[in-house]
Amino acid sequence: MYSRGGKVWIGNNGFGLVFLEKDWQGNRLPNDLTEEAGVLGSEFELLTPFERAKLGGYFIEKSEVCFVAETGCFSFENNPALSIFLACEENNWLNQTSNEEEWLLQNEGNGFHCGRFHIEKFRSKSEFRFKFKTSEGKWLDPPDFIPCKEESIPGGCNFIFSKEREGRDILKFQIVDGTNPMPVERWLASVPENLGYSERTFRLFAPRAKEVSLKISTNDLSNQFLSFAMQKTDSGVWEYFYNEEIHKAKYFYEVTHPHHDCPSRDFSKKVLDPYAKSCIGREGPGLITQGNTQISKVPFSPPSPSDLVIVEVHIRDLLKKAPIEISSEKRLEFRGLAEWLKSDQCYLRKLGANAVELQPIQQFDSRKKEEYHWGYMPVNFFSPSSDYASSPEKAETEFRMLVDAFHEAGIAVILDVVYNHVGIPNHLLNIDREIYLATDDLGRLTNHSGCGNDLRCDSAPTRKLILDSLKHWITTYNVDGFRFDLGELLGFELLCEIQCELMKIMPKVVLIAEPWSFRGRLPREMNQTSFSLWSDRCRESLLKFSMGNGNKDEVIRLLQGKLDHENQFPWQSINYLESHDDFSFIDRLCSSNENSGISPSKDQIEQARLAIFILLISPGIPMISAGQDFLRSKQGIRNTYQHEEVNALDYDRLDTFQEFAKEVRSVIHFRLSDRGRFSRPTNPDDCEYEVIDLAQTNILTMIIKCNSSHEEFLFCCNPDNHEKELNLPPDWSRSDILFPLSSISQQPHSLKSWGYCLLARDIE
Repeated sequence: MYSRGGKVWIGNNGFGLVFLEKDWQGNRLPNDLTEEAGVLGSEFELLTPFERAKLGGYFIEKSEVCFVAETGCFSFENNPALSIFLACEENNWLNQTSNEEEWLLQNEGNGFHCGRFHIEKFRSKSEFRFKFKTSEGKWLDPPDFIPCKEESIPGGCNFIFSKEREGRDILKFQIVDGTNPMPVERWLASVPENLGYSERTFRLFAPRAKEVSLKISTNDLSNQFLSFAMQKTDSGVWEYFYNEEIHKAKYFYEVTHPHHDCPSRDFSKKVLDPYAKSCIGREGPGLITQGNTQISKVPFSPPSPSDLVIVEVHIRDLLKKAPIEISSEKRLEFRGLAEWLKSDQCYLRKLGANAVELQPIQQFDSRKKEEYHWGYMPVNFFSPSSDYASSPEKAETEFRMLVDAFHEAGIAVILDVVYNHVGIPNHLLNIDREIYLATDDLGRLTNHSGCGNDLRCDSAPTRKLILDSLKHWITTYNVDGFRFDLGELLGFELLCEIQCELMKIMPKVVLIAEPWSFRGRLPREMNQTSFSLWSDRCRESLLKFSMGNGNKDEVIRLLQGKLDHENQFPWQSINYLESHDDFSFIDRLCSSNENSGISPSKDQIEQARLAIFILLISPGIPMISAGQDFLRSKQGIRNTYQHEEVNALDYDRLDTFQEFAKEVRSVIHFRLSDRGRFSRPTNPDDCEYEVIDLAQTNILTMIIKCNSSHEEFLFCCNPDNHEKELNLPPDWSRSDILFPLSSISQQPHSLKSWGYCLLARDIE
């Protein structure tokens, strides 16, 4: 069927078809779909109604539905009595032969039969299935490749009639051979400089384009764009010097490419400047604004890696139901979160984490501001999303204000960035497919990202684009670091180059990578870098352990900072239980519940409490997902991509699970205190660990000594559904009870099911 509004079919004759879910409204949806399919298309043209009906079985004209059956395979001269009928749900599929003549199609010649029916005949149906049947009982199947069909039984397909597809839903287009006639090799090592707009000069790297034009409007109230031919330099950069001072402007480029074997069929594409610092939506145009270049004046330095506690957040998930009086518009925007952060009642401030990882805010491919979007489909790497701003012209200023608000609250800002694929429109595809996108041996776009268009990260122009944009986010907005989505696709060498270049301008920059992709994992050599990597080992080990069927030795290694054995330092692991991807942790614990994690049992709450406590006292960088401290449930849905209502944080659960939330906040506060230094060692030998046996089955007991502390700590936990007696060593009988908060007034003599305790005493 259809996906994202339509489907593309690739023919063998240089042409393809776009099948839309609804009649075409004249928008760029056909272009979107071909770009998503990794195809360059031009000369899009609607099929005539009859051409459309030859494929889809019908078209609607005024008040009539014309059904068309292709019958060229039958010999009507040899069998003049052969007739063709329309069979559908309305006529009970012609099971009652008395009314067959009512549904008879007329022979139009040229291998087609047609039947016209008043649309009122089908007034009760906005959509129905139909098929064509001969008088000999033979059924005519729809073409295999069309999406407007349904396989009702194995091997038997029906056409689908829809009043939303009257006949303007199928377009043909020319498939442009992705192989540019100009060799690409000489340009793959190019490092173009000073791209984008600067000091009245526009520069675009498109070395194999035939022509490039600058389209610009300096009138706020007009959408009339002046066109200027740009000049190509020997470096493959097209440039144009604008003669007048520019205070405000909208602009885009029109790039014309040569057809590989037919000069008369050159094709042009409208593209957003990859270096645009601000833009209007996914298509552009880019914006030039004055007064948005000031640097933040809020002094801030991010914590060292070992001192980080990260909370992963999505701006609109935070704001949709936030207990703050702001307008509905601000609940969609940077300024809404900036305003909330000024309050000491802000959820993020009360949580106590000292770093926030913002799900992508680079301009992504939402079609309108109100559309909920996770952000993982970027169309520009430099621009803050205009959909998160009160107006596109204010996106830069308002994002800078948000970063300042975080810093004033003592919270570092880490951006989740996507440099492994792009969204739609695929502007880089339309500038130069082979320079910017990875292809296989057959010239097809590779898909190790799962999104159909992997970036070519071994291309110097691509690497330059990535590096320049990262530097821009630091120098312009004072962000503190980056988390690289599917970091494996960037590759070890590029990640090392990123580290080297960014540390020159910000020595304490926070660098995090998701170490996998559908291609594989990052190499062990990552332990020679300052990157921290998401630990799926931690996620899975703690899940199993907290459910009573885990490997105790794995959790011991986690508590020692050694679970990810490839790493040199504990902080090279990002320890987490849940993220935006996949199930929430409480839903995984409650997978057998009818309502999943919405109403967890007492035992399931205790299992979650044990897991998050171990997470927060273990060496490494702990990361929690926003709402995890109040047992956020995603209603048992594994992939909540674009599920706005499911993802929005339900702050009422802060009251429902008040004690749980209080414990999590207290542990975060403890971890970041001087006394909690043992939980955040920088080096492997900063602490000593001793696992002791208290002769109690399955209880995990560990003594932790921090070399810089006058105290030592005893951690005990019971990953079992039965209460266990706890016989503490005599020398711990007069120790301080730190956790759980419910037991700090008395020495524990037993551990309840899924229970734990953390004790402290002075070292003699």
